[in-house]
Amino acid sequence: MAAETKTTWGELLLGPKRAAVWTICLGVSLHAFNWFVISTVTPSAVLELDGAELLSWVTAFFLVFSIVGSSGAAFLKARLGLRSVLIGASLAAAAGSVIIAAAPTMEILLAGRIVQGFAEGLVLALCYVIAADVVGEKALPSLFGLLAVVWAIATIGGPILGGTFAHLWSWRIAAGALAPVAILFLALALAVLPARGASSNGGRGWPLLRMIFLTGGSLAVCVASESRTPALAATLVVAALAALWIGLHLDRRAHAPLFPAQLLSPRSASALGLWIIGLMPLAEASVFLFVPYVAQVHMGMSVLHAGQIASLTALGWSFSAMAVARLGTRSANWLIVIGPVLLTMGMFLLAWSVDRHAVIVMAVALTACGIGFGISNGFLCQRTIGASDALERDVTSGAIPTFEGLGAALGAAFAGIIAAGAGFPDLDTTTAPVTLTFLVGGLLGLPAILAALRFARQTSTLAAVPRGE
Repeated sequence: MAAETKTTWGELLLGPKRAAVWTICLGVSLHAFNWFVISTVTPSAVLELDGAELLSWVTAFFLVFSIVGSSGAAFLKARLGLRSVLIGASLAAAAGSVIIAAAPTMEILLAGRIVQGFAEGLVLALCYVIAADVVGEKALPSLFGLLAVVWAIATIGGPILGGTFAHLWSWRIAAGALAPVAILFLALALAVLPARGASSNGGRGWPLLRMIFLTGGSLAVCVASESRTPALAATLVVAALAALWIGLHLDRRAHAPLFPAQLLSPRSASALGLWIIGLMPLAEASVFLFVPYVAQVHMGMSVLHAGQIASLTALGWSFSAMAVARLGTRSANWLIVIGPVLLTMGMFLLAWSVDRHAVIVMAVALTACGIGFGISNGFLCQRTIGASDALERDVTSGAIPTFEGLGAALGAAFAGIIAAGAGFPDLDTTTAPVTLTFLVGGLLGLPAILAALRFARQTSTLAAVPRGE
C-alpha cells in the first residue's frame, strides 16, 4: 500500500516539491486560524449584536459559500492561474475579516462570513488538487500528518488569540486580527509560487446552474433553522433536499462534473469515501456551533476558557492525525472504522455531560470526537483519491473539501433547526435543546460507521501504485 511508503516531513518541506507543500500548509493555516478565532468570538458577537437566533447562520453561511468557492476553483485556476487565484482569495479573506470586525448588525457580519467562506473554499480546493497532482499519492499520509501539525498550532493559537483579544479589548479586534494573517499568506504566496500564466484552453465553465441548486438547497436548510413554525420548517427542508438532489442529478449529466460519476453507487469506493467524509462533519457540526455558547452562557466560562475547551476536538484531531500518519495498511483498515465509532460515542457522551454540566466528562467527549476524526480522515482522503478513476482524479480531489463543507453546513443548519424546534434560545433557556442536537449528531454517526466498514473492505487491497507521478 501507498500508506506504507515512508516519506518524511523533511523531504516534503525541503525536497523538490517544497513549493507545493508550503503552499498547501499556508492555505490550510489561513483556514484553520480563521475557523478557531471566529468560533471563539462568535458567542460574544451574537450577544452584542442581539442575534442569538442567528447563531447557526454564522457557521452555516461560511460553510455553504465555501462550497461555492471550492466548486469554482478549477475554473478560476484554468482562467487566471494558480498564483492569481490564491492571491485574490487571500485578499478576499482579508476583506471578509474587516467586514466582520466593523459589522454594526448581524446581517453585515453574515455578509463578511460569506466573503470569507468563498475565499477559503477556493484555497482549500486548490490545496487538495495540488496535493494529488504535485505531491503524489504515496506522500499523502505524511502530508496529512504535516497538516495536522498546522491544525495543532491553529487549534492552540486560534482560541488563545481570539479569546485574549476579545477579553482585553473586543471580539471585533480578534476578528480583525485575521486580516493581517491573510495578508501574510498573500506575501508568502507571492514568494513561494511561480509566476505562471493561465491555461490557454480557459478550462471548464463555472457550474452556475448546479451551484444554484446545491447552494440554494443548503441555504434553504439555514432558513428552515430559523422558522418557528414546524410546518414551514418541514416544507423548507423537503424543498432543500429536493434542490440538492436536482443539483447532484444535473452534475451526473454534466460534461465537466463536480463529483465522480458513480457518486450514488455503493459499489464505487471513491464515492463511498466521499460520503463518509461528508457524514462525519455532518454528525459533529453541532459541537463547533453550540459548545462555545454553552460554555459561556450556561457554565460561566470566560471567552478564553470557552474557546479552549471548544478546541479540544481539534486538538484531538490534530495530535491523533500526527500519531497515525505513517502507519501501514493493516492499521489503516482498523482506523477507518474506529474513527466513526469514536466520533459517535463522543457525541452521545457529550450530550450526557452537557445536560449535567460535567466539564471533565465533556472534555473527554470532545477529545474523543476529535480523535475519531483524526485517526481516520487522512486514510479516508488518501484511499478516496487512490480508488478514483484516473480521469476523475482531479474531480475527486476537489470534491473532498466540497463534501466536508457540505456535510458541516447541513449539519450546522439541521442542528439549528433541532435546537430552535426545542425552544432555543427564547422558550427554553436550559441546555436541553443543545443536548438534543448532540444526541441527533450521535445518531447521524451510525451510517458513517456502516459505510466505513464497507469502505475499509473495498479499499484494503488497493495496489501500491502511485498514479499520476
